[in-house]
Order: sequence, then C-alpha cells, then structure tokens
Amino acid sequence: MIIRLPWPDSKLMPNKAKGRAWAGLARIRTEQKEAATLCTMAALQTTGAKAWGGNIPLSLVYMAPDRRHRDLDNLLAASKSIIDGMAHALGVDDSRFKPILVDSVYAGGEGCLVAAVGIHIVSGVNL
Repeated sequence: MIIRLPWPDSKLMPNKAKGRAWAGLARIRTEQKEAATLCTMAALQTTGAKAWGGNIPLSLVYMAPDRRHRDLDNLLAASKSIIDGMAHALGVDDSRFKPILVDSVYAGGEGCLVAAVGIHIVSGVNL
C-alpha cells in the first residue's frame, strides 16, 4: 500500500528541536500524527483493508521541496509521529515496521513523504 503524507515539520528535526519548548513540539507531533492517521485511513479505503502479520516492511521516500541537503536520520526522527499515526490507522504497533528503508529525492513543489507499507520502493525505480 502506498500512502502520500505531508512533509515532516522541520521544527521536529533533532538539529532544530534543541532549545524549543516541549509544549510547542507536542502540538506539532499531535498534528502530524493525526494527519498521518487520516492519510493512512484514506489509503486503506482505496486499497482495501489487509491483515498485517509479523514484520511489516516500510519504505519512506522523502520528496524534497527544494535542493537543500537534509540528513536522512533527521528526516526519519522528524517523522516519528507520522509513523505512529500510520501504525495507529493500521491497528499495529510501530515496532513491527521492519525493515525501514529511507531515501530522499528532489521533487519540487510542497514536498511530501511517500510511504510504502508491506512493500519496498526505491526512488527512481518504482516511484
């Protein structure tokens, strides 16, 4: 199942989150989780519900809005609430997302996160 999600908020990236008030970051995390839950539920309605057993492969491809360099580990950390929202909508624990593949490509526009649940996607190959 392919899910198109909003670009993660840069305020949640570890390099930028230091020194910020916890309450402000919690609000952003909650908003991201809710958006991811809604996007995942919409994808489930389109593709049909599926029972997820065992480990669930997860591929995350960050479609960058510009050509600035971003560390993949920062992007993944900023996406923790997004992954939680997807897991919530699927009715699974996020610890079952194994392995997690992470990639980033320039896409222009607003940018987004494309998640493939249950399959692996590789940018430039099957995206």
